Amino acid sequence: CRFDNAGTLRKAIATGTSTFTGVSFNNYGAAEIQTGTLLCNGPLLNVGAVTLSPATTLRLAGGGSCSGSLTTPATAVVEWTASPFTLNSGVQLNGAGLYKLNGTTLTCTADVTVDNLDVLGTLNGAGSVTVNNAMNWTSGTMSGTGRTRIAPTATLNLNNSGTLVLQRTLENGGTTLWTGANITLGNAVITNRAGALFHAQNAATLMQQAGANRFDNAGTFRKSGNTTTLTTGVSFNNYNTVELRSGILAANGGFTSRSNSLLNSALGGTNAGTGFGQLQVAGAVNLNGSLSVDLINGFTPTTNDAFTVLTAGTRNGAFGNFSYPSNQVTMQLSNTPTSVIVRVSDRAVPVDLGPVLFQPEISGTEIRLVWTALSNTTYRLEYKSDLGLTNWIGLAGDITSPSNTATRVDTLDSSNRFYRVRIVP
Repeated sequence: CRFDNAGTLRKAIATGTSTFTGVSFNNYGAAEIQTGTLLCNGPLLNVGAVTLSPATTLRLAGGGSCSGSLTTPATAVVEWTASPFTLNSGVQLNGAGLYKLNGTTLTCTADVTVDNLDVLGTLNGAGSVTVNNAMNWTSGTMSGTGRTRIAPTATLNLNNSGTLVLQRTLENGGTTLWTGANITLGNAVITNRAGALFHAQNAATLMQQAGANRFDNAGTFRKSGNTTTLTTGVSFNNYNTVELRSGILAANGGFTSRSNSLLNSALGGTNAGTGFGQLQVAGAVNLNGSLSVDLINGFTPTTNDAFTVLTAGTRNGAFGNFSYPSNQVTMQLSNTPTSVIVRVSDRAVPVDLGPVLFQPEISGTEIRLVWTALSNTTYRLEYKSDLGLTNWIGLAGDITSPSNTATRVDTLDSSNRFYRVRIVP
């Protein structure tokens, strides 16, 4: 049985579910879902236009194919379930609504662009899928000779509870947030483009399933929290910036850096992984590019504190440049046959210039005075009417600053007042 539509099919009025069961729906014209859900338990062939209204759903459970258009506005959903579906040349996935692959295979034989995509199944095919706003890859597989592209305006959330399988090229041009579990790679490439951010915030592994796999970083790869591991068979190539904000990046498949690349480690304590970020390379590493460190979370190291920012089976070469917060500490870089160590040789002595008053602010009958301060330090605001006088008069009530500034309000007087601030011993 089949339903051939060359005119207009409209679902309206009833807010429940209208179902095609045991019937093929062939849409050559216009199909409009204005209320509720249209469920296709039989195959859908769409070479025309299917248009959803806000808060409606098109659920495709019987398979089929599409070379026409699907238009899904915000709050509307197109969901593929149960049986495989194919997107062919000419297909258009329009609108700011959600396209959801749920427990089945979606094959793209041609290039497809979509704003919002959830993947909980298998995304396959030779076509490239470009996501312009948000993609959530929660479970399943991405395979085929095509690519999955995250546009510069888009975010990819890798929030999987189980293992994901990647067997194609994943190209990040925007922001990727990896908070989930492991990812298995089979002849796969992850490319982090210039200007893009790939942020690993988890304790998880990129592991080899088959073939040679690699992570090419031309943007910023940021590591925070616990240990992220790349197993043997998964190489890491750094062309730009690797930021180790905390945790450990274990590159067991090899780590390669280029002459213009940067490795940055944030120092917030003296213990590797929890206090500062560390790169661990299982085999030989050929150092290139630059190394930088910065201090975070108010941490101030002491003289002779040492930070092993890189370990390797064998270290070859050295970083061409080294930078650190020279206004706070003096640091030296040293290389051993298996590591790179940053050591504090001296601490900068801060110069206390005392409190500095800003321009007073007058409001009505009051004058507000603000000055630079040290947190938890007590200050006294004093005044006199003539600089020729020898005695300063203190305003009643001293001020203990909660931050790097302090504030006091005084009542305007008909005579001149000159103010000063001093620290109360």
